Amino acid sequence: MTARAAALRLLARRRLTEAQLRARLERRGFDDANVALAVESVKRDGFLDDALFARLFVDGRTKAVGDARLIAELVKRGIDRNAAICSVRDAERPETARLDAAVAKLFRTRATLSYPSAARALERLGFSTPAIYRTLRARAQAEGLALATEG
Repeated sequence: MTARAAALRLLARRRLTEAQLRARLERRGFDDANVALAVESVKRDGFLDDALFARLFVDGRTKAVGDARLIAELVKRGIDRNAAICSVRDAERPETARLDAAVAKLFRTRATLSYPSAARALERLGFSTPAIYRTLRARAQAEGLALATEG
């Protein structure tokens, strides 16, 4: 089997980034020259597109996570940091909407959760600290509460 045929077979199974495809072809024992030719060939034919991968990855996420986490996950998959930032910035669902969904789910599943604990959980999901505290303050004001602090 040629490197191009192996690349097409891998891409038929699932969408991959260029870095992921290169790594998988190298693991299958193809030399660097054949891997490079195969990757260039499938890119030229439109079967490999990192920008499209990034857009579909960001828009296809069902779990509400912050921009920082989305960017990190894309970079981990081999997407250029600047391309990842652009894909996240242009996402159909802005970070504020994802943050609102995450806050609603947190308090729906753990109704007695303190605001500092909620803030830490949201930070782990990759939301920015200022956005988290703006959202939690607005929630507390809407409920007529002061932000509680843990002792």
